[in-house]
Amino acid sequence: MTGSQAISILLDHKLVTLNRAFGLLRRRNLPIKSIAVGPSASPGLARLTIMMQADQATADRTARQLDKVVGVREVAVFPARDGVVRELALVKVRPGEGRYAELLDVALLYKAGLVDESPEAVILEVSGSEAFVLSFLRALERFEVLEVARSGGVALERAQGAASQFTLTSETV
Repeated sequence: MTGSQAISILLDHKLVTLNRAFGLLRRRNLPIKSIAVGPSASPGLARLTIMMQADQATADRTARQLDKVVGVREVAVFPARDGVVRELALVKVRPGEGRYAELLDVALLYKAGLVDESPEAVILEVSGSEAFVLSFLRALERFEVLEVARSGGVALERAQGAASQFTLTSETV
């Protein structure tokens, strides 16, 4: 059975290491949903998060191959449901004549932040699960959406024995 799998990779924050990892992914032609990369808590290391729609065996095989790449320090693979997966979206919207309050009501409903405002448009920021972000984007369709920038999923494996009561925070809205 295929499901959403997360591969979290800790690697050297160097272009050559990223190039090697991306080269491996490109050559394998994997069913990747999103890729996100950014600095980690340790200086000189980056965290690469790959979300893929595949079975566990495919994700495990990909993780073993990535673990062999020079510069890769650590690889963790887990089903997305066993981790915390979040995505960030910035949305530039033109509210329209007299609809600014309505736009702010939608933003409040989704706990979105207003990060930039000009006479022509506003930029809203929202984070949550992929489904939550998609729901927010659908709610904004009645306004003039000018641009959307999404980060792709970033994930961390849940600690063993951790309570899952906190996983529904933004999805329950």
